[in-house]
Amino acid sequence: MIKLDINIGQREYLLEILNYEYVIPNEFHTCVKDAIKRYATNSRYSEAAIDSMLKKPQSMASSIGAIRDNNLSLFRGKFAEWLACIEYNALKNKGNVLMTIINPDSTSKADLLHIINNGDKYEAIPGPDIKCGGSTYVLEQWSKIVNSRYDIPMVDMDGILTTEEGLKMLTAKQREKFEHLKQVHPKKKPIKSEWNKQEINRLMMDYLKYVSDDITPADSEDRPFVASKENRDRIRDKLSKLQGKIENRSSWDEFCKKASELPNIPENYLNPMTTAKVEKKKLEEVSRKNTKASTEIINGKGNKKVNKSILNDFTKMAANFFGYTSRTEMVLDVGGKILTSPPVKAAAGRVFANKLFGRGSESGPSLIDNDSIEIKSSTNERANKNCSTHASPREHNVKGHGQHYYTREGLKWKEKEPYSRGKKNENI
Repeated sequence: MIKLDINIGQREYLLEILNYEYVIPNEFHTCVKDAIKRYATNSRYSEAAIDSMLKKPQSMASSIGAIRDNNLSLFRGKFAEWLACIEYNALKNKGNVLMTIINPDSTSKADLLHIINNGDKYEAIPGPDIKCGGSTYVLEQWSKIVNSRYDIPMVDMDGILTTEEGLKMLTAKQREKFEHLKQVHPKKKPIKSEWNKQEINRLMMDYLKYVSDDITPADSEDRPFVASKENRDRIRDKLSKLQGKIENRSSWDEFCKKASELPNIPENYLNPMTTAKVEKKKLEEVSRKNTKASTEIINGKGNKKVNKSILNDFTKMAANFFGYTSRTEMVLDVGGKILTSPPVKAAAGRVFANKLFGRGSESGPSLIDNDSIEIKSSTNERANKNCSTHASPREHNVKGHGQHYYTREGLKWKEKEPYSRGKKNENI
């Protein structure tokens, strides 16, 4: 039996059930058609009109039009019908009752239909008239049922006539009328629902926030739903884009199976929409952390040791490739020429540096910019005195080694003999 303190997992599951539209299986068309004719308040239905009812999918979403400005009472009545239908399939149906469905004829006093197996055929018998609302309205509807439609039961969704708390809401005159009806019709009693008024209101808000803003019970974000024409039209526009899609359509026998599982749903259950949102949040969090880490590395706040080691290895390889004995010599040599040579030589220096870092002349701005490098005056003076090709601040011997050369025929390897390099300068 469903408890009044229905858990959050069951609330999630209910939204999953109510998010579909349901069609009547073909094997039940004949018996449902007979029931529509028998219990209709409009006796002028044509065969074509009834056939259209049988084929039309039914959904909670189709009742969004019942929302009025600052008034949800009519919509609440429609929502209560679906909750009552779920209750019958989950808790009350036994024996030869196969399922309970919403009556395709919305004008009938029988809001629900029970489909039963009568051995060699199926039969649809009237389910209850679902009533909720204030004490005056519910009592009046009960009076009409017992006096004019005795064959149709009535479910008292808000417990007005079936609980002690509800009976206390009746005036003395109303209580007297109710007792009189009981005496006249002793075998006729209103049916108590397992849902209570507070539960119905909470589940209705769950549904409206779900279809309007994708907010589910498991979400930490929560805000009230405002009954307004703007919200109603927005929801209808949103839901109209889902209608007719196969993935949002099911059958009433599937509805029955889903409803029967409701009492067994654990508290930690999440419906597909909530699961998708949780996964999306996880991906966004991972992306945010990765972006932060990348920004820290760019700004020099990352793993400095690892990045410096990689840079050192690269510059050592570059120095060896261009024939320098050390990366320090390469930096002083290249930097000095770039900063102290005339504009044409400075441009050549940038091309040289770009080649050093594997960039062509057409690959974008130079990696080395005159405005981005600072060097002390003493170093500038030394650089000014060493403008010859591959000049060095000191004389030294270069060991024999191999080196790649770019030629018209492509990249070629050439062995070089040991040689003396650099120039003595008394001013250094």
